[in-house]
Amino acid sequence: MRTSYFFLLSLLLLAFTSCTDSSDDELEMPERSYTKLIERNSDNTFEAELITKGESYYPPRQDVIDATEWSGMEVPETAYWYYNHFDGVLIPYCITTDAIDYYSDLIDQYNANKDDVFFLTAEFTYTANVSFHDVYTSPDTNSEGHNVEPQNFESVYVVTLDLYWMDYCGPLCAMWIEKQRIVVFDESGDLLEVFMDGTISVPVS
Repeated sequence: MRTSYFFLLSLLLLAFTSCTDSSDDELEMPERSYTKLIERNSDNTFEAELITKGESYYPPRQDVIDATEWSGMEVPETAYWYYNHFDGVLIPYCITTDAIDYYSDLIDQYNANKDDVFFLTAEFTYTANVSFHDVYTSPDTNSEGHNVEPQNFESVYVVTLDLYWMDYCGPLCAMWIEKQRIVVFDESGDLLEVFMDGTISVPVS
């Protein structure tokens, strides 16, 4: 009888320990991860300067003001690259050096203060490329995906800037930003036209 009692007690202790370990596993938070990748691809100094020019251009400030009317955001006098925000993260109207630095600095801040960051994961990727075209036709849609009349160019350099941002703090808390800017220069490096600036569709949950 005494042996049976200790055997039963051992089983109860084992079951309690197993339940405790299982609860600890369920409560364990996933490892926080905040990453970034910035690439500016060029074959020579001239192309590198075109990328810099492409990142330096700002659209008319009134265009950004018009885009912020419904969000109520204040548009600064300079460096007005954003038009809205979600969960404290700015959403870009255009890709500029200031925009790139903003997202890059956010990732650095998250990594420096991991225990205090709202998001479990965040990712920032930026890529700039340059290509020469004997003939180039601009996109037939704008930043919102609406159809527009394409333009044709001859003997031009095309700088393509692509920005991606993702943040995630749970199944009902996430955002994805995909933004592009296309800048067309003549053979001398003079700016001809900029495409894809403007408001965008931003998936959130």
